Amino acid sequence: MRCVVYYWVSTNRQGEVNMDVDDQRAEVARYVSYNQGKIAAEYTEVLRGRRCDWPKLAEAVAHAQQVGGRLVIAKLDRWVKNAGFTAMLHQSGVEFVCCDEHSVCRETIHLLAALADKETKRVSAQMKAALSAAKERGVKLGSARENHWEGREDRRREGIRRGQPMAAKAAAEARTRKALEAYNGLLPQIIKMREEEGLTLAEIAQRVNAEGHKTTAGLPFTATMIIRLLKRAGTTNREPAALPPADFSDLPLFCQGHNPAGAAQM
Repeated sequence: MRCVVYYWVSTNRQGEVNMDVDDQRAEVARYVSYNQGKIAAEYTEVLRGRRCDWPKLAEAVAHAQQVGGRLVIAKLDRWVKNAGFTAMLHQSGVEFVCCDEHSVCRETIHLLAALADKETKRVSAQMKAALSAAKERGVKLGSARENHWEGREDRRREGIRRGQPMAAKAAAEARTRKALEAYNGLLPQIIKMREEEGLTLAEIAQRVNAEGHKTTAGLPFTATMIIRLLKRAGTTNREPAALPPADFSDLPLFCQGHNPAGAAQM
């Protein structure tokens, strides 16, 4: 029996890889030896936070399909609850086995995934209910707890110092995105009035109001509102069109041989 082995490791908050592959290799070695198999290839996935694709898993599945072997997953762990992971295994048609969950196969993985997801939602609901009840009793949670920052006030202040600019930037980006989405149909007309027709901001506001357009607050447009929209769209920073070189050849002063009256004599 040919075995294509799939390992996975994760990174911590500092981006360092938690190398627990040795334990997974030991499990795989025991399984392969017991079933008198032979390892054809090994694939290791490095997971960084939440992900929606597993490139190394796809390569391992393709390899197992090519050689007609069995996919050996060293550690299924929490991925049994991930719909994308389980769907890839189920739809691949490849025979696979999980060293830490021998009961998992193509016929049972969706059932186990559904049960695991249901259990996760049940625990989450219980936790939310318990926290809500604690709040109603006046219990302070999280960083609001008494003495939570004792001896660590410098860290709290540093977090505020770093977090406030990031929050302000995210809020500004959200406002810009929301405004552009709200005026998605009107903005091209405003840009055309400004750049092609050469209308002033007040004239643009007057025209869009005459056409029956309103702001998201239900108010008439003003010149200030128009310039804000143009700035958010990035049109006010465009380079102006280059002007043609000035031509003064038709003026008497620049005509050849012309000597205007009162000019200084050389």
